[in-house]
Amino acid sequence: MRAPPRHLLSYASFFALLVLDAVALVSILLVQAFDAPLPIAWLVAGLLTAVAAPVLLRVSDKVFAMARSEPTIPNAGGSFL
Repeated sequence: MRAPPRHLLSYASFFALLVLDAVALVSILLVQAFDAPLPIAWLVAGLLTAVAAPVLLRVSDKVFAMARSEPTIPNAGGSFL
């Protein structure tokens, strides 16, 4: 289940950070393990992360669902009263 409309900016920024972290991690692993040139490592890491994007979307959904179920985390745009 996707985030409600008032959470779209935080959801999109969290997903973008997750994708960038995955690209950086895979590229570092490729350079360290296979001694690949840096541009090739970034290209392969980007392709592998694009393939893994549906999994990353499900991870983002689960993180936001856990935040919604926790009563001590306020909703964005909600009232504290």
